Amino acid sequence: MDRRLFYGGVLSLISGTALWLSFPNFSFFPLAWVGLIPYLHFLLKKPPWGSVLLGHGVLTLVYFGGVLYWIPRVLTVYGNLSWLLALIAYALLLLLMSLFLLPFSLLTRWIAQRSVPLALLCAPGFWLLTELCRNYYAVNGFPWALLGYSQYPYSWIIQIVDLSGVYLLSLLVMAGNCALLGMFRLRSPKPLFLFGILFFSANLYGAYRLFVWQPTQGSVLKTALVQPNIGLSESREHYARKYFETLPDYYRQAAAAGAKWVIFPEAPNPFFYKEHFYFKTFWERQISMHGAYLLFNTTIVERDSPSRYFNSAVLLDAQGREAYRYDKTHLVPFGEYLPLESWLGFFFQPLVQEVAGFSSGEALRVGDISGTHFATLICYEGIFPELSRKFVQQGAEIFVNITNDSWYGRTAAPRQHFQMAVFRAIENRKPFLRCANSGYSAVIDHLGRTTRQLGLFEEGILMAEVAENTYCSIYSYTGEWLNIGIVGVTVLLALGAPFRKSARRTKKKRKKQKREKRNE
Repeated sequence: MDRRLFYGGVLSLISGTALWLSFPNFSFFPLAWVGLIPYLHFLLKKPPWGSVLLGHGVLTLVYFGGVLYWIPRVLTVYGNLSWLLALIAYALLLLLMSLFLLPFSLLTRWIAQRSVPLALLCAPGFWLLTELCRNYYAVNGFPWALLGYSQYPYSWIIQIVDLSGVYLLSLLVMAGNCALLGMFRLRSPKPLFLFGILFFSANLYGAYRLFVWQPTQGSVLKTALVQPNIGLSESREHYARKYFETLPDYYRQAAAAGAKWVIFPEAPNPFFYKEHFYFKTFWERQISMHGAYLLFNTTIVERDSPSRYFNSAVLLDAQGREAYRYDKTHLVPFGEYLPLESWLGFFFQPLVQEVAGFSSGEALRVGDISGTHFATLICYEGIFPELSRKFVQQGAEIFVNITNDSWYGRTAAPRQHFQMAVFRAIENRKPFLRCANSGYSAVIDHLGRTTRQLGLFEEGILMAEVAENTYCSIYSYTGEWLNIGIVGVTVLLALGAPFRKSARRTKKKRKKQKREKRNE
């Protein structure tokens, strides 16, 4: 085997493993600040392009494959796929995620050919570009395992995400890797000194947010989150017991404890609210008797031609009347719909039968309870920064995330999903109520602190007093403009490299000609 090929593969393996271990279940988050140094060093050595592709493949296979190891199990147990087809689908997803990260490797290697310092300067911007593309364009977006999410335990540094989203934190982590490598490659403390200023400023900003700043809070709403552990693929008797005995009992307990608002999670429910007369009248009667608002998940059927199915959240007011409905707009690929069904349907026919074929909701809607405006994020929607930001622009003062993570069992996926919700709270500086079928249900404040939580596969009620706030963060206002600006500057620096190199050559040539003339 070619020595350089082996060398690149080992360095890529080290970096991929370090990134994987930065995320749950391991959460060795400091590794992310140094983990990419071996791979960056490999790229700066200007290896052949074939070696770059191999190294990139090793990095992404270990990084994404390690973090997303739970996907084949979900596809086999609940998607009705064979292990072979599940592994093929898993491999295709990893390949797609690898392709979205590929520009980082190619561009960094290309710039290193011209200038190593410039490559180190541009690498964070290239990484930022790939994460933005993965969020907006990969199979309807799949921003799982963004580098910034690894820093969840570092409460000071994650406060900067209210400036430009989780992407800004990813940029900072990558910049840390580049600065440390630059100090050794350039034999100068200058890169580390400049990064140190950024790092200190970010921590200072975080300390200010955590210990000094407080938004002006409005009215307080007493709320109850119910975590019922409703089973998947169970008998109709199981669901009848849960929806007509267990959940009503939790609702009555919450109302008796003074809750004005009770929230049920996303969960399997064969009793469609609009279609099932007894289910509808039963809950209308319960609510009119006890007087607490109820937000719950259901399938809404619109019998057009053809019929359309929506994964919806419905709010019933204190009299049991429908006061709000939100149809999920960002569906789960391979879970709620099948992308490219005409192409993939033949190969994944068992999965097609399991996928409900939901339609996407047509608009974002903000609900209202006695003047408190809330937004509902249904399950997967909680991982998209831009979706939460759009809700805030429509007036949302509280986030509610109803989710069903039972599919993932006791893997790392529920913890990973929960930690992403924390970033939505910080990005927009809004309280975040996360109501999960099997965990983790939690009350998260505007600083990303979890004040109350129910663990995985626990059952019970979380009572919380949540205060609305009308504060609008910089990210809520500006969205991706700062990120786009950083990427734009990075691209200009990269494109200017050949011209600067040509100008230096011309300048040296002129100096040489002048020296030769003087010597004559």
